[in-house]
Amino acid sequence: MTRAARNLRALPYTWSVPIASPRYAFNATMIAGAPPDPGVFALWENEELIYYGRALGNGATIQSRLREHLETGAHGASSATHYGWEIAANPRLRELELLREFERSHGRLPRCNSG
Repeated sequence: MTRAARNLRALPYTWSVPIASPRYAFNATMIAGAPPDPGVFALWENEELIYYGRALGNGATIQSRLREHLETGAHGASSATHYGWEIAANPRLRELELLREFERSHGRLPRCNSG
């Protein structure tokens, strides 16, 4: 069992709404408009949500984490076509909520969160 899966099972269940952000093209120009704040983000490949990630602050912002994924292809981001984001007071907890809701709805984690 992965660490993410163990963390999901330890989290008390609360219903979670997916990120309510519009989808933006996953390219350097559009990422430049992402917020310089802590929070969570989602990556899509066309219509499939492939990854949820977080930016915890202390230098890691939604914008910097998206740029990192674009430049390195980390966590399967090389196939991402779009992204969305949400500013969060507790990005770690919000990411776990999003992952738990996705797993509840689909019976699995997003494919790039599974490894």
